[in-house]
Amino acid sequence: MRKAVIIIIILGVTLDLTAQVQQGYVKTQGRPNRPGKPLSGVTIRWKGSMNAVLSATDGRITSVFPGKKQGDAISLLTVSKKGYELIEPDLIGRQLVFSPNVPIEIVMASSTELEANRKRIVDNAYKKAEERYRSKLDSLERQLKADLLTKEQYRQNVVSLQNQYEKYTSLIENLADRYARTDYDHLDSLDREINICIENGELDRADSLIHTVFDPSTVLERNRVAKSKIEAKLKRAQEFIDKANTDIGQIQQDSIYAKQVMSLFDNLAQEYLKQNKIEKARKCLLQSLAIRKILYGADSKYVKIVEEQLRNI
Repeated sequence: MRKAVIIIIILGVTLDLTAQVQQGYVKTQGRPNRPGKPLSGVTIRWKGSMNAVLSATDGRITSVFPGKKQGDAISLLTVSKKGYELIEPDLIGRQLVFSPNVPIEIVMASSTELEANRKRIVDNAYKKAEERYRSKLDSLERQLKADLLTKEQYRQNVVSLQNQYEKYTSLIENLADRYARTDYDHLDSLDREINICIENGELDRADSLIHTVFDPSTVLERNRVAKSKIEAKLKRAQEFIDKANTDIGQIQQDSIYAKQVMSLFDNLAQEYLKQNKIEKARKCLLQSLAIRKILYGADSKYVKIVEEQLRNI
């Protein structure tokens, strides 16, 4: 009998640890002619934890968070590997959502390659900007010589051209860094083409494609499948939640059921926030908050996390 109790306790601890594990994956940055690949030997440290995690040969990381529940906030403290850096530096300290079921992806780039890409984009951008400036200036001078422009009109056009050039070149460094850090593994074919044009300094072509991206019919078609999946997910979640709302007493009696419902409210709130449906997101978070107070008490950290989310939206 004693052995059986010990086995049950061990199994209970194992199940509890499994529920408190955050999976993750570290990969290299995808480039136009080369997809990203798993990156091993990356040291991951989480805020509030003394233990470091090292990514395996397949890029996977497994982090244990004792006491964490689905939907709790977690954040990275450091991500390091010699010769590499995060393509999103602001990932450090950003609030992430703990989930035993949804892995967190971390993307890194070779520092040398990142700097080379940044320099190439800057050089191409300046080259194209100077070519366009010179071409337009030559055109203005020809118009002046042909008496198609007065001297005052010529002067005004030159000033305007110089202002445009200076405004554009002032943005080059930031734009170059942004596009050098793009992970091409997560771009569709049109976005990929736009980024390649920008990296190569083909600004007119990029501008034309960007207008295509924002054409209403194009946007609708490109997002049709994604939208239908989200709507189906929201519908299923809402049906489950509606059923739960008909029996609040069940929430008080069954903590497992309550946690499932609470998780659905949290996930539904995030989906509504992505669609900028703020009021619906607030209602979901308020319902999640009510369940958390029942489960953990009004002063628990789990309640405070949702209260903070409500204050920020």
